[in-house]
Amino acid sequence: MSNSPDLYETLEVRYPPARDRGDPQLSPALSPRCRACRRALGTAALLLLAAGLAALGTLYVQSRGELRAARAELAAVTDPLGPDPDGDTPSAAQRRQDRLGRWLQALALGWRYHRGKIYLFSVQRQPWAAAEAACAVTHAHLASVTSAEEQAYLAREARGGTYWIGLTATGTGGSWRWSDGTPYVPEHSFWAPGQPDSTDHGQWGGESCVQIHPVGAGLWNDHNCNFSFPWVCQRDLSVP
Repeated sequence: MSNSPDLYETLEVRYPPARDRGDPQLSPALSPRCRACRRALGTAALLLLAAGLAALGTLYVQSRGELRAARAELAAVTDPLGPDPDGDTPSAAQRRQDRLGRWLQALALGWRYHRGKIYLFSVQRQPWAAAEAACAVTHAHLASVTSAEEQAYLAREARGGTYWIGLTATGTGGSWRWSDGTPYVPEHSFWAPGQPDSTDHGQWGGESCVQIHPVGAGLWNDHNCNFSFPWVCQRDLSVP
């Protein structure tokens, strides 16, 4: 056995002096007002506990609802995961099942399903390039936004937060492009008023990465890529 001192033996334990149960000064009776205060505190604690349990129940029901919606939508289409190069061979069917299984597993790990895609809103903060790399680990990219409906969904799910998305300016002219290769269409962009403004951040350079921003109710703002923010990953059903 080890000769090192027991942790509990190194603690100095001080016990309170024993009370004389017969001394009325040391064990005064509670006044009616004090008893009422105790009952009120107990009731408040029970109400807080009930509210916490109700909140957890709501989150559980919401996550189960998203999972059921995903399964229902996937079951409603003929081939939810797209054609396989090998056609309808057993190996192709197995690959489709594996892909579907990974998607449903991802939902259980915090991804959110919406119209054939799943999204992950991070709780960590990273510069834009590191955020894109984190998405790539999960076979995803920073989110690309190609419709008003998808923009409204992301703005709603962001719940007033600021998140990197996959739009960045590259090249000499600063042309905008999506990190997943989706073509950038100016007519389908959702910039906040006055954006992009390419603010100069001195030694850090200008602004060539994009985030959804609460000031514009989830509309787009360009920002310096070296600053750290949470991010949104996106995976599409057609991606293995």
